[in-house]
Amino acid sequence: MSKQTTGFYEIFNKAEDKSSVDIMLYGAIPDFDLDTYKMKNQADKFVSEFKKLEKDFDRINIYINSPGGYLYHAFPIFNVIANSKKDVHTYNDGLAASAGGYILLAGKTIHTAKNAFLMIHRASGIAFGNADKMRDTADMMEKYEGVIIDRLASISGQSKEDIQDKYFDGKDHFLTAEEAKEAGFVNEIEDYESEDAPPSNITNMAFGEVMNLYKKEQHSEESLITRITNHLRKTFTLTPAKQEGQDPPAPTPTPNPTNTDMNFENSLSLLSKETVTAEDLAAIKAELQAYHDAGEKFTDEEVQNRITEATATLSEEITNLSTEKANAETLVSSLTEEKETLSTEKGKLDTEVKNLKVTVEAYRKSGVKPVNAKSDDPDKIDGEEGAVNFTSETDVEIKRQRAEMGIGQ
Repeated sequence: MSKQTTGFYEIFNKAEDKSSVDIMLYGAIPDFDLDTYKMKNQADKFVSEFKKLEKDFDRINIYINSPGGYLYHAFPIFNVIANSKKDVHTYNDGLAASAGGYILLAGKTIHTAKNAFLMIHRASGIAFGNADKMRDTADMMEKYEGVIIDRLASISGQSKEDIQDKYFDGKDHFLTAEEAKEAGFVNEIEDYESEDAPPSNITNMAFGEVMNLYKKEQHSEESLITRITNHLRKTFTLTPAKQEGQDPPAPTPTPNPTNTDMNFENSLSLLSKETVTAEDLAAIKAELQAYHDAGEKFTDEEVQNRITEATATLSEEITNLSTEKANAETLVSSLTEEKETLSTEKGKLDTEVKNLKVTVEAYRKSGVKPVNAKSDDPDKIDGEEGAVNFTSETDVEIKRQRAEMGIGQ
C-alpha cells in the first residue's frame, strides 16, 4: 500500500487498474504550528493533488475524522470535491464536525460509520480592530453560513428556513449516524464501527475541548502564557524579566524580517511584568492573532500555481471564443455575398417588370389585339403569314413609346 502524507491528509491505496484511490483526512483543518503560531496553508496543495487524482482514478474515497477548523481553508477543499465529475464518496470515520462536517457533505455519496457523529453549528471567528472591522467579520461569517445552509437544504430536501432554525441557533448540534440519515445528510450507514470514535460524552463537551482531542502534538504541561512568553522572547532575542536585585542588560530586539511592521510593543510591555494576569493574556493573544493574520500568506509557488491554473482556463476560453468568432465572421461573409447576389437579381427583375409594364400599357393604348405576332421563337399558328420581317401596328406603337421613354430598342 503506497501512502502519501501531506499535513492533515494522506493519499493511499492507489489501485493499479486506476479504479479507485483513498484519501484520509484526519485532524484539524489545517495543521497549526504551535512553534511559530501560524497555520500551515495546505488547502491549495490539497486542491492541486485532488485534481491530479481526478485525471487518473474513476472513484475517490475520502475518509474523514475531523473536529473542523478554518472555513477559509475548508471551502476550497469542499468546492473541488463537490464540483468533481468523478465518483466521489465521503466517509465519516468518527467525527465530522464544523468544517469537517461541511467537507463530508461535499461527496456525491455520503457514508458514515455506525458510531460516528456529525456536528453542525454556526461559524465562529476572531476579530481584532474597531467596530467596523468586527462587523465585517460578522458579515463574512454569515455569508459562509448561507452557503452551508444552501448545501444542507439541497442534499436533505429540507427548506433553508428549517435548516437555519434547527442547526444555526448558536448551539453545537451532534447527530448520530441514524439521526444524520433521517435528516437527509447521509446516504448510507456502514456496518463498521470507527476505531477512533469520539468519547460518548462528546455531546456535553465544549467545542474547544473537542478540538483538543484531535491535537496531533502533545506539549509539556507548561502553561500557555509560558509558551507564548518563550516564543516571543525567542523571536525577539529577549532576556527574562528583571529579577530582584539585578539590573537587566540592555535589550537588543531583532525583529522577524517577515513581520517588521509587527513590533509587539504592547505584548512586550506586559511580558516585562513580574506577574501576568488573565487580562494581560487576553491582550497578548489578540496581538498574536494579528501577527498570525499578517503572516498567513501564500508562497511564491502557491501563487504561481493559482496563476497557471487560472491562465490555463482563460486560455482555453479565449481559444473557444476565437474559434466561434472566426466561424461567425465566415458566416457573415457568406451572408454578405448572398445578399449582394440577391440584390443584383432583384435589380434585373425590377428592370424586367418595368419593361413589361411599358409593353402592357402600350397594348392598352393601341387598342390593337395581337394577332399572328411573331417572336424569336413563335408557336406555330394555322394561317400565319410567312413574311420574315412582318411588323404589326402594335409593334410600331410600342417602338414609338419606348423611344419617348428613353428605353433601348
